Amino acid sequence: MKEAYVSIGSNIDASKNIQAVKSYLSIFDDIRYSSIYTTPAEGFEGEDFLNCVCNFRTAKSPYDLRNLLKRVERDMGRTTSQKGMSSRVIDLDLILYGDLVVHDSELEIPSEDIEKYKFVLEPLAEIAPDKFHPTLKKSYKQLYSSLFDKDKT
Repeated sequence: MKEAYVSIGSNIDASKNIQAVKSYLSIFDDIRYSSIYTTPAEGFEGEDFLNCVCNFRTAKSPYDLRNLLKRVERDMGRTTSQKGMSSRVIDLDLILYGDLVVHDSELEIPSEDIEKYKFVLEPLAEIAPDKFHPTLKKSYKQLYSSLFDKDKT
């Protein structure tokens, strides 16, 4: 069993869809969720996003887990037009899978979004503050402080 972390976001009926995705993900035992963070749309005009991160243990391979997350997105109404910097019903991204490091045509683990976006790192640092990034060798709390705490000043 590996520990997986998934970033969750929505800005279309966001509260409803964040709750709905929790039902889909309830297939995983002992799932934990961060707080929900409100984030302005980035790179386009749109409603604010609600974002959080969850973690759970799974026997699924990272590829099977990614496919399951994409299936949940489709089942919830996400379309191919909801990609890049645009509004979306739900966005589920596998950001960590144990200490695995893989960058191929299907997977990017650890996700570069951890370092790029506060809306990914902040909830991750909340639920895994002392866990270390597999390649940067810094805790998520340290990464958050070095990348985003300057926002508070």
